[in-house]
Amino acid sequence: MFDKFKTRKGRLENKIKTEMEKDSPSLDTIVSAVDTYEKDNTDTIEKLKKDKKADMNRINGALKQTINAHGPITKQLIGSAGKRIYGSLILNPNHQEKKPTKFSISSILLGVALGMGVTILFTLMFL
Repeated sequence: MFDKFKTRKGRLENKIKTEMEKDSPSLDTIVSAVDTYEKDNTDTIEKLKKDKKADMNRINGALKQTINAHGPITKQLIGSAGKRIYGSLILNPNHQEKKPTKFSISSILLGVALGMGVTILFTLMFL
């Protein structure tokens, strides 16, 4: 049942359904839910456009490298161009996003303990 809430459409349906079940549904709440849905869709489209542009820039760069290295691309050089394009797309995939570093209580406590241990060690060494 909760799987449908993972999608934007499922969340929109849930918000509208919840609002319509009320005794006096608010049009503002429904409009706000639709606005959020449209904004999320627009943001996704913009992200896809950026990804496409990044891929096109990589392909253009690989073609420029081939032309700079060999001159005009001919049937004999198509393999070199293909390898360069393939390499640029494989070596620089645009879908690898850096994940933010997660800090936990245990990692913070470990850092504090190590810091105290090093401080005590240096204090004892220089006494």
